[in-house]
Parts: sequence; C-alpha cells; structure tokens
Amino acid sequence: MPEDIEKMSQNEQENNFQIEPLLVSLDEAARLLGIGKTTFYQLCSSGRIGPMAIKFGRRSLFRLDELREWVAADCPPRVKWQAIKDNYK
Repeated sequence: MPEDIEKMSQNEQENNFQIEPLLVSLDEAARLLGIGKTTFYQLCSSGRIGPMAIKFGRRSLFRLDELREWVAADCPPRVKWQAIKDNYK
C-alpha cells in the first residue's frame, strides 16, 4: 500500500472512494455517449438507442452496464439490440 494512502485517515480514504452508479439519468446517459440531450431523446424515440430506460418512480433511468455493452456491440438499433440480449439469456 502506498505510504500516502497509509497516512490518510479512514474518513479521508472513504471520501476519496468513488462509487459508480448502477443507473444513470437520460441526461447523464447522453453525456456519457457524447451527444446532446435533444439528440439523445430523438434517438430514443426513433429506436436508435438500443437499451430501454427503466422507470424508477417518476424517473427514467438507464443501466450503466447495459449502455457499455451496447456501445461495445457498435450501438445497434433497439430491435437488433433486444435480439442480441435475448440470445444471451
């Protein structure tokens, strides 16, 4: 363990530890994909964004791991993405 980490208090270490979210908002998903919010909403509506949003209360959220998998698969449209996902089940 590096010396500077050993010198940090438990509280400092906890504050430096970042937890990655499991779900991200539509705005955050757009930012992560490097596109604008308006473009992202249009692509979702047209079926070009493969992953489906999850309704969580009044919010629509995307699974971060699914967004990553979708990008790794070269961003197929929703119909193709759903077929790919169904083949993995």
